[in-house]
Amino acid sequence: MKYWRLLVGCVTAVSLATGTASALADVSGESSMDADGAANGRPISLQDSIREALQRRPSLKAFSDQVVASKERVGESKAGYFPNLSASWADTYGNSIFGYFLFPGYQFANYNLLTVGLTQTILDFGRVHSQVQQSHHQLRSVQAQNQRTVQGVVRDVEVAYFDLLKAQHRVLSARQSLVDASSHLDEARARLAAGVGLRLDVTQAKVNYESARLALIHEMTGLRKSQVDLGRAIGFRHKEPFVACDPSGETVHVEVNPEGDISKYLPSHPELLADSETVRTRKASLDSAKEQNYPSITGSAQYYLAQISLEFFPGIPTTPFSTVTVGGALNVPIFEGGLITHQIHEARANLQQSMHQKDDDEVRLIASVRDAAEDVREARERLRETKTALENAEENERLIEEAYRIGTAHSVDAVDAQTALRRARVDVDSARFDLLSALVQYRYALGTLSPADIP
Repeated sequence: MKYWRLLVGCVTAVSLATGTASALADVSGESSMDADGAANGRPISLQDSIREALQRRPSLKAFSDQVVASKERVGESKAGYFPNLSASWADTYGNSIFGYFLFPGYQFANYNLLTVGLTQTILDFGRVHSQVQQSHHQLRSVQAQNQRTVQGVVRDVEVAYFDLLKAQHRVLSARQSLVDASSHLDEARARLAAGVGLRLDVTQAKVNYESARLALIHEMTGLRKSQVDLGRAIGFRHKEPFVACDPSGETVHVEVNPEGDISKYLPSHPELLADSETVRTRKASLDSAKEQNYPSITGSAQYYLAQISLEFFPGIPTTPFSTVTVGGALNVPIFEGGLITHQIHEARANLQQSMHQKDDDEVRLIASVRDAAEDVREARERLRETKTALENAEENERLIEEAYRIGTAHSVDAVDAQTALRRARVDVDSARFDLLSALVQYRYALGTLSPADIP
């Protein structure tokens, strides 16, 4: 068991001893290249995987930009509280074609006008306030969705990382099985040549050797697929053979209590928080639609500075003159063809839809937590059973080796016992990684998964 644990590190997870490499020389050229490729892969830790994914994943960048846009919409809606100040300048040159021919040097008019205007909404019965509240709730909804997206990225990376670790362990076992099968085939041939062995042992050893080769090809394919999955989860566009290292400090002894956790954590679940903010957004939208039925009062002030030049009439003064106007406007909606009524009905329907969606999401999340808890229980039971099977395989391998040394067992029996022991060890590690993945899925279902939970 200690020997197997030593194979779990970053280096031993992808390379074997020199004797193992020489024994694999009989495997096809493709398998040899695969072995070299795996040995030359890029070691990466779970922490680095998640860190790179949080920097690379386009979905996170998209939500980050969406949060920025939502913040700007808050500022846009608040602009309704402030006055609008504008200025314009007009410089007009005018002439008359008849005046030009009838009166030489006739100048129709030169007109210069500077206008400065100030408008301020005085009373709108809360219309701007509703728009501001609507934009605030939209911002909080997007922030909650962004948090959920981060949790999804962390889940994808952790699950892909544990799958890669499991594939690496299976490749190690398949390679060692091939080495043992090759060794026992040579031994069976030597015993047959010396006249102390059976041809049946040689035939069975050949069968075991070919089976081991096929198993190695299958496991190498699984390893390459797991590397692709991890690269996709991190956000790499190019293919890169990653080498996973066992995370330190991980625990498989965390107990799950779905019913207690649902009442404790589900109210703060990012998806439900986003749904709640969407409901509040739709409520503010409904209020804003209703407030269009009320009148609004707007105040305004304008300043004019003008100068008109009439050269044909020199007696008229051309010095600048100005004026100031101050006033207000009362806008009372009387008939708009049913526009406001339809907008109110639409806003009310959208509000009801968001409320029903929130209830449906809550039912779905509760079910997903319970399902994830069952997966954790199953993975924990499987880990317990694989450990028991490992103890039995170790005892069986010890007894077979003793019987083989005294000549009461065939070499095929020894190969089978060693293969069974190796598979039992792989099953234990696979069950452990599956349990870690199930715990990740459980925390994701609860909405409590975060980068800070990296072991």
